[in-house]
Amino acid sequence: ILKFEKTKFVIICLASLFLIFFIGFIAFNSHIQSYSNQQNIDKKEKLSKKIYKSYVESLFNPDANDFVPYKEYNKTNNFDIRLIALYLPQFHQFKENNEWHGRGFTEWSNVTKAKPLFEGHYQPKLPIDVGFYDLAHDDIMYRQVELAKNYGINGFAFYYYWFSGKKLMEKPVYNYLNNKDLDFPFCIHWANENWSKRWDGGNQEILIDQTFSRNDFENFAKDLLVFFKDERYIKINNRPLFIIYRPALFDKKLVVDFINYLKDYMKEHGSNPPYVVATKQFNFFDNPSDWGLDAVMEFELNNIHGLQEKDVRKIDPNSDFKVFDWENYINLGKHKKDYRYKTFRTVFPRWDNSARKAYSGALVFDGTQPDTYGKWLQFAINDTKNKYTGDERIVFVNAWNEWAEGAMLEPDIKYGYAYLDMTRKVLENNFKPNDISTAISGIVVLSGENHNTSDYIDLLNKGKGERLFILGAKPGTTLNLVSSREDVKLNSVLPIDISYNKKSINEKAKEINVWKEHHNISKMYIVVPNHLIPRTNIEMNAFIKDTNIQYIPILSDIKWWKSFDNFKVSIIEYIKFLSTFVCRKIFRL
Repeated sequence: ILKFEKTKFVIICLASLFLIFFIGFIAFNSHIQSYSNQQNIDKKEKLSKKIYKSYVESLFNPDANDFVPYKEYNKTNNFDIRLIALYLPQFHQFKENNEWHGRGFTEWSNVTKAKPLFEGHYQPKLPIDVGFYDLAHDDIMYRQVELAKNYGINGFAFYYYWFSGKKLMEKPVYNYLNNKDLDFPFCIHWANENWSKRWDGGNQEILIDQTFSRNDFENFAKDLLVFFKDERYIKINNRPLFIIYRPALFDKKLVVDFINYLKDYMKEHGSNPPYVVATKQFNFFDNPSDWGLDAVMEFELNNIHGLQEKDVRKIDPNSDFKVFDWENYINLGKHKKDYRYKTFRTVFPRWDNSARKAYSGALVFDGTQPDTYGKWLQFAINDTKNKYTGDERIVFVNAWNEWAEGAMLEPDIKYGYAYLDMTRKVLENNFKPNDISTAISGIVVLSGENHNTSDYIDLLNKGKGERLFILGAKPGTTLNLVSSREDVKLNSVLPIDISYNKKSINEKAKEINVWKEHHNISKMYIVVPNHLIPRTNIEMNAFIKDTNIQYIPILSDIKWWKSFDNFKVSIIEYIKFLSTFVCRKIFRL
């Protein structure tokens, strides 16, 4: 009887242990599956009363610390640099916009209908001082010139919309041209895209097609001549500055031939040949001279890589926008690019085109406070002075008045004259930026051999981190080999480290810690199959200290009940997890 009782006791103990083990196994796999489920969580939440309240308060009671009042400066503008602000003329009614968008439409129609899309989002952005002006008349231009001169802007670059002789919103530009009392330099920036209903120059909902051809050379040259011969027109080395927005929309030979024709035409009609600049828009990376150009100018947003997207709570779940951390981008110095060809620097004070595109892919750059703009402008000016001399010391500002894109120097209800004032401070070398050390983030891939390299590169390009470490790569894998693959696009010279050793997770944790210490990384995203995350987390916490670790799961469809192989993988990983837990958490090994 005693022997039977002992046997029964052993059986009960074993059964209990098995039951505990099995319950733990089920809980373990449920936890693993939760990583998969998190990818499909619906993050839509209703806007709380608190958000409404904070929005209303911020709109009608702006923070006094943000608002900068008007300040009269010495009129001397001899800063050995010229700041040219891009100028949008769409703030007036004209026939075509009345037909396309409804009578009375101007750019202010977009600006005033804007609304906040997430908590803390500053919209609508409303003007002060200049007010809701009408550029059908030139009276407001006197005040714009006065503001620009006072704060150190040296000229306007007017967007000019010319479609094979058809002009759009040209009235403000001609008002300016014909009023010689507006004593302020200017130039022409040919916006040579299609004119579309979405204001993106694309091929959807085209309102006026851009069909520039050789037959237009003479008419366009004749049209530009009156501007080039104006005494106020901006010149570089005594040549009138002419900007082309997107030359690559045309055949290269057409652009080269037009520029050559334009130069000859100007010589024949008493003007010097133009100094032609194109924007580095939409991945225009060609040698400017191959297109007949003298130089190019930066034109974000299409040449910004490494931006970190921010997770925000949408107010309207139907809205379509992305929010990026611009302050982090500037603090990390990612704006400090070098170029192979002559490139003029361009900065924008801020950017938020949700007034136009809240439901069609808006881009909101969060953290574009005046100080952030000041850091960027300071770099642009110093870099320009180091590289160029004389008339080529030019920095462009995008823009003077792009209100619907949230890119404006003009004063607004929240910040007042802050961006203009920052411009003057930087010019006078009176801006001392705060020494903000932004945490460097790293991306670690634990099993580089088994998964798609392009996905890791994409994380880096999107700004998820500033450095990538791929462990367990195939022998012979190099950065050159990776970048040559068709499915991989390295958007800039990106820091990537590769390790080829096939090691256990705890050995990888030690290697990662050495890498982390070497590169001073304080935040880390670890890419790992979701069934390995629990054990990986224990090992990483044991060897890597003072680091914020987050996991990006590679979703492995290992459901233990589906097949014997899945069950075997799951049970082995569970046993390894238990072993690791006992070693690290209980015995502190």
